[in-house]
Amino acid sequence: MISFFILLISSVLWGFFDLIRKVCLEFLSTTQIVYIILSSQLIIFLFCLYYSSLTITNSNYFILLFIISFLNIIALYFFLNALKNEEISLCIPLLSYSPLFSLLFSNVLLNEVLSVFQYFGIFIIFFGSFVLFSKSLQIRDLLVSPFTLVKNKGAQKIILVTLIWSLIPVLDKKSLLYTDIFFHGFLQSFVGIFFLYLFIRVPKYQSFINSKNSKQIYLVLFLIIISFSATISQLAALKVNLVPILEVFKRAIGILMALMFGYLVFKEHIGIKKILSILIIFLGLTFIF
Repeated sequence: MISFFILLISSVLWGFFDLIRKVCLEFLSTTQIVYIILSSQLIIFLFCLYYSSLTITNSNYFILLFIISFLNIIALYFFLNALKNEEISLCIPLLSYSPLFSLLFSNVLLNEVLSVFQYFGIFIIFFGSFVLFSKSLQIRDLLVSPFTLVKNKGAQKIILVTLIWSLIPVLDKKSLLYTDIFFHGFLQSFVGIFFLYLFIRVPKYQSFINSKNSKQIYLVLFLIIISFSATISQLAALKVNLVPILEVFKRAIGILMALMFGYLVFKEHIGIKKILSILIIFLGLTFIF
């Protein structure tokens, strides 16, 4: 019961995290948000080290740490770039690929075997995404939809992000065998900042600071709080849940919240085709779960 409660909280927090990132992209650049997220997490996790044992039991942890930190920078940057230019109700459903990728990674890295129902669920999710990007529900448009999906730049970025974000929880779960949540969160943020300084110039925040817009300041504070809360809740959820179950639950809640936020906050058009595709994706997720 406790594991389910942690899973639910983590999933809802990630849904709000998607919303606040989309809103902040209206007045901050992609690079600015990446720096804000990682810098704030580094500071908060630094204070959390009081509750850490500050121990690492296996040197293999450092290999996992550098891989996770590097991949997280790439995924976060591409995700924000796609989210800035695409509808939230179009981007988030594509992240439903993550449970099936997690299943495949778990199969390779953790020797977990996929069932026939899970393979069937994977097929249904792919079909649902094709419906999402088809011009209409006519058979001819559905047949060419895979090519439309592959050619769409926003979809390409989200699929790359999904692939990376499917691998990271698997690596996180292995990492938590060698250290605790707080030390792992701190080291991941620290190495992430290091990679940022190496590859991406520190952005200027002068215009944001001088704007004195209280609404924007509150949104950035909310971004910082939600960012840390979503991250630490997911690490906690990984300790007591299987990775594929975490991904299925998180994406299912995320899709529902993206649809709701897209309609209520961003005034996105939610037509029959989009609703049908999301229902199909949900059906696929139930087979994987």
